Amino acid sequence: MQLRPALALTEAMVKAKTSASGEDLHELFHEVFLLHAALSAVMDAVHEKAGLRTAQCKVADALERAGPASVPEVAARLDVSRQFVQTICNEFEEMGIIEFRDSPRHKRSKLVVLTEKGRRTLAKAWQYEAGVIEKALPDIDAATTAKATALLKTVRKTLAEAVD
Repeated sequence: MQLRPALALTEAMVKAKTSASGEDLHELFHEVFLLHAALSAVMDAVHEKAGLRTAQCKVADALERAGPASVPEVAARLDVSRQFVQTICNEFEEMGIIEFRDSPRHKRSKLVVLTEKGRRTLAKAWQYEAGVIEKALPDIDAATTAKATALLKTVRKTLAEAVD
């Protein structure tokens, strides 16, 4: 039974040797900030080809992924203001991208629903995105992408929990 504390100590030592330092993580975060800026510039140009702004694509994407929702629900999903989403939804309604429907859950807050035109427009934006990404990054394999995605999800969720 004396082996258990030694095993725990060994595991802690291995973890200590393999855990990223604060400096390592700071460098990762710095790269994420730089990546965000680069992605924003590229995505703005790509989305424009589809006839949308990047902010509009984010709202449409949230609706496509989660289905019909109220403006406050979309705002909460995107962690933006209700007014921001309402402005985009008003633009979308004029463009025929969404429609407002009565909500069975709330008398005053309408549901925002992507129209068929909205789905086609968003699919066009996604198609442009995929083409640009695949052309720019042909050598990144699926396994590397999956590992990077998992790491970023873990970091995001862990930091969100630390703030709560």
